[in-house]
Amino acid sequence: MNEELLEEMKEFFKVASENEKQTFEDIVHSLIRKQKKQNASYLGELLHAEGKFKDNQYEMTIPNSDIIQNSLNIVHGGITATLIDSAMGSLAFHLLPEDQAAVTTELKINYLAPGIGSTLTCIASLINRGSNLIVTEGKVFRDDGKLIAHATGSFFIIKRKI
Repeated sequence: MNEELLEEMKEFFKVASENEKQTFEDIVHSLIRKQKKQNASYLGELLHAEGKFKDNQYEMTIPNSDIIQNSLNIVHGGITATLIDSAMGSLAFHLLPEDQAAVTTELKINYLAPGIGSTLTCIASLINRGSNLIVTEGKVFRDDGKLIAHATGSFFIIKRKI
């Protein structure tokens, strides 16, 4: 490993708060899990995203942590958008045969309440599946059941490179 980077890490830990140390640890553990292929993407690992497909819906949950909060100590809107896009994209993935994939072509989000609490869960549902386009809906809920965002998304169907 680069000696300069090791020195920077030592300096960081000398002055880091407990929250900063925990955030650093979360990032390192995310990299290790990705390396072990426990998730398909670095972002999914960093967010600690857990998802499941059932009853033609895809449900994805992420814990709320310091690393995903904005300066107001609420979940950053871009993280909420990422959760929505990931859940709706995962739904599209589960609806397609192995030789096809889907990529986001449009995402429309209405933010309704602040992202607070211990977890956020997005429930993605199918609106329409055409021959070239899948249209989905996503709703994000806090752990207290409050709806914080509603979205629709369109996903273009492409051939998967196997």
